[in-house]
Amino acid sequence: MGVHIFTVSEENYQVCVEKGLVALPEAKESQQHDNIVDGLLSRLSGIKEDDYVLMYIIKPKCLLCGVWQVEGRPFYEEKPVWQDRLYPFRCRIKWSKYNFRNALHLDNINDMRNTGKIWTWALDRPSGSNSIFSISNSEFMVLLTEYMKINPFDTEKGKIMQPYPYHEYNIVEKLHFHENNPKYESTIMALLYSEFAKGSYTNIFGNYSDCLCYVPTNLGKEMDFLLMYDNPLFGGQTASYDIIEVKRAEFGEKELSQLIGYESWFLQKKVSGDSNMVRTTAIAKSYDPKVIQYVAQRKHIENKPIKLLVYSYDNGNLKLSDITQ
Repeated sequence: MGVHIFTVSEENYQVCVEKGLVALPEAKESQQHDNIVDGLLSRLSGIKEDDYVLMYIIKPKCLLCGVWQVEGRPFYEEKPVWQDRLYPFRCRIKWSKYNFRNALHLDNINDMRNTGKIWTWALDRPSGSNSIFSISNSEFMVLLTEYMKINPFDTEKGKIMQPYPYHEYNIVEKLHFHENNPKYESTIMALLYSEFAKGSYTNIFGNYSDCLCYVPTNLGKEMDFLLMYDNPLFGGQTASYDIIEVKRAEFGEKELSQLIGYESWFLQKKVSGDSNMVRTTAIAKSYDPKVIQYVAQRKHIENKPIKLLVYSYDNGNLKLSDITQ
């Protein structure tokens, strides 16, 4: 089950709660407008029915409020709702069974980050977009525990007073293509995130239990995707991870170095050097022959495979093929 955090102002938060609606702001008009739009859509496309939603109220409040659940699928609509600006990238929400009157303060969350209880929370992100981000299921359970500490008796279910009307899912229709090919890297990200949210590609990746995109690291960059695999015998305990780096066109030595850098960082910081817990995957249109050669040598000499996947897009379907088998 996905867990998504929207950042909102105090004024807009009240509208969100009354109407059962969260959203991202319109893209700025610029030469990169279409790319920015696809970037916003790539953050929404993985949201699905009954995912959890929390809202972080920005300064001066600095409060994390929630918890709601997604109702339906995300959509694009330009009907005015909030007073300060247009927020056309939208998602309807409903109250979940966790109705907490008292919110979590940013200081509490930072304390949990400093002690390693949560790590994907980051308001200042390398991509520059912090309107929405997602956290892992295990981190969500940590936040729920903290909520329950300060809300021991508050379990009454909330009510949306002015429910926003249903709208058809139309996110993919707003993505940009050139000659039936995804136009930007963010376009690929949006298509992939939508498929991962549906549990697709298990023939390639196996039965992953959670998926995050734009995952922050201490390297000043974000991993494109991180797949997590729960231990089937111990619910909530992650057994392994798959780090995925995406390239719209050719995957070269620079991208390979970045992927290996993520792997090294993750091994050191997150899994105490246990290499059996971490796999790496590249997704691209094509590969530099030097990349293919290095990956083959690494597998043969070090027994550390890197999966190389080629994508193709046809009639709304994004297909992945493994060229390292």
